[in-house]
Amino acid sequence: MGRIWRLDLGADRFAVKELFWEASEESARREAEVTAHVEAAGIRLPASVPGPGGCFVARLPADYGGGWLRLYRWIDGAPVDLGDASVAAPVGRLLGRLHACALPPCAEADPWYDTVPDPATWDQLADTALAHRAPWAASLAERTGLLRELSTLVTAQAGDPLITCHRDLHPDNVLVDGSGQLVVLDWDDVGPASPGRELAYLLVAWHVHDGQPDAAAVRRTVAAYQAAGGPGRIRDEQSFGMLIACMLNFLQSQAGVALDPHAAAGHRQHADDEISDTLARLPTPGLIAQLINLAAPLSG
Repeated sequence: MGRIWRLDLGADRFAVKELFWEASEESARREAEVTAHVEAAGIRLPASVPGPGGCFVARLPADYGGGWLRLYRWIDGAPVDLGDASVAAPVGRLLGRLHACALPPCAEADPWYDTVPDPATWDQLADTALAHRAPWAASLAERTGLLRELSTLVTAQAGDPLITCHRDLHPDNVLVDGSGQLVVLDWDDVGPASPGRELAYLLVAWHVHDGQPDAAAVRRTVAAYQAAGGPGRIRDEQSFGMLIACMLNFLQSQAGVALDPHAAAGHRQHADDEISDTLARLPTPGLIAQLINLAAPLSG
């Protein structure tokens, strides 16, 4: 999505995000408003910094590539240790606090989070990938049936009460600062979502390893989420619709990059790696049933 640089200006340090596509001042301003609200509620995050004219998006001159930049305060931190059993409660508490203080949605729900590619896409894409000898082609071909089955579990969020959510709260977007507090990064995708669906997304992203759930961690996260005032509840397979939609839409978009001969070699390689990783992490209906059994009794 972009590249991060650290900018040191005397004692001040900033994170400069160089974006790989055109940025929207409107969406950047909306993100800044949301993060300012969340930060005021006590959540640690790198705040957006406006330029001299008050804009949050800057355009580089054509002589320097004409790219788009965002500026944030820098926060030092370390990656979360997913092998540390004590992280389950803090991440549940973090999501609960985010949802408890969430702003009402200020835009329409994005189809990325509750629609999926046509089921026929996967067989066609597997054939194309095999013809191009993509490194992930065989893995995709083996999973076309699973992808079609998962597609049937995705329904529109229209029936759920929506709030403003982070929508990308996976472990790579959370750091631990020097005091042990969790820091939430990468708010580019902030927008309307069902809190229950974001909770289900988080459980898979944080507590499923090699296709198996960490039952104790799931229970601790859900309990801490509810204790922090989180309104989301996991009811059934449809609670996992946001997770599935994100994964399937991401697969399709990354395949487009990986198979594009005009894309930069580094971007194609990154897409190859992301596709292989996503295919390996696809949830099965059996895994989803296990998570429902673990979380639903706590959700009430």
